[in-house]
Amino acid sequence: MKILPSIAFNDFSGSAGNVTARKVGDNTYLSTRTKHSKKKTTYQATTRCQFADTVRGYSKITEEQRQGWISLAKNLGTYHTSTGKNSITGPNLFVAINSYRKICGKPQTAVAPTELKPSGYVKFDDFWLSPEHIVFTGLEEKENPNEVLYIEMYPTQSPAESRCWDKTVLVAICPTTDWGDIDLTSAFLEKFGAPLTIGQKVFIKICWLDSECGYIRNYSLIAMAARETSIERNVPYFPRAKITTDQINNNNEAYLIDHYDVELSSWPKINSNEIVISHEAANLSLFEFGVDVQTNLKDSGFTLQFARDANSYHICLTECNIQTKYDSRISFHNRTFHTFLERTEFFGTYPFFYTF
Repeated sequence: MKILPSIAFNDFSGSAGNVTARKVGDNTYLSTRTKHSKKKTTYQATTRCQFADTVRGYSKITEEQRQGWISLAKNLGTYHTSTGKNSITGPNLFVAINSYRKICGKPQTAVAPTELKPSGYVKFDDFWLSPEHIVFTGLEEKENPNEVLYIEMYPTQSPAESRCWDKTVLVAICPTTDWGDIDLTSAFLEKFGAPLTIGQKVFIKICWLDSECGYIRNYSLIAMAARETSIERNVPYFPRAKITTDQINNNNEAYLIDHYDVELSSWPKINSNEIVISHEAANLSLFEFGVDVQTNLKDSGFTLQFARDANSYHICLTECNIQTKYDSRISFHNRTFHTFLERTEFFGTYPFFYTF
């Protein structure tokens, strides 16, 4: 920019040092020049290093392998990315697929896959986005074992920010769900360094991505402000009901729990059991134990499940009555013609049925 000096700045336009002047009509406006930080974050350095390694990998493959990537790129015609639809070359396709593989924890592949698998949309039951909890529940099961959950997020820094999909960054890769639940609270804090505030808007991209030969094409978009209640049912967050050995009242010497680990999914209701009981009265078919557990679960129900002892397997009825108006207890009923021996193990994952 050309500088036209003037003592009074009446005709001054251009830059001098950190000061920039511009003339609009009869007025001259002065402003300071913005300096961009040259500091590189650990995340930026890691990403650039991974990208450089992937680019160098193409130079190390054979000519026959290169032709495989070139042929796949020609057959593909255009390649769908998170920013739109673009033409792609063999080298770029190699870098794109291997970049996704590296993100998913897979080694670099020199051989072009027979086909490319686009990412898929995600369905879920409910979602909490609050300062304390960023949790998806009821996520659908993945269609093939190679799929992982790919999640990008961006928390806005100003209420004026909008349409920030191009600012989202990778927050987590989740190979599996926890009974359909995904807790992103720790991953979010690690990425952005601070929890959300109520009312702060967040942009989220989430999809099922094939870790072997997939690419980002179809993805679910969520843009919402942080709040205390869930997005679907408008309820506060509550953890999944769990009962472990230290929460059991072992106050009856005739029936002792050696091990207890029971969990109840939020929805659909599934009960997971790992229980070992030692008892003296082998001819009894009912055992009851008091429970000290803090949970929002107030449902009564039962599961039909297997048990085993030294001789055989049994079909049992396990009843749960947790934090109701009257009491909290867990009961075991033997519904077979066999009697429990002095050490019995209950195990497995089963539907949980309500009692009314």
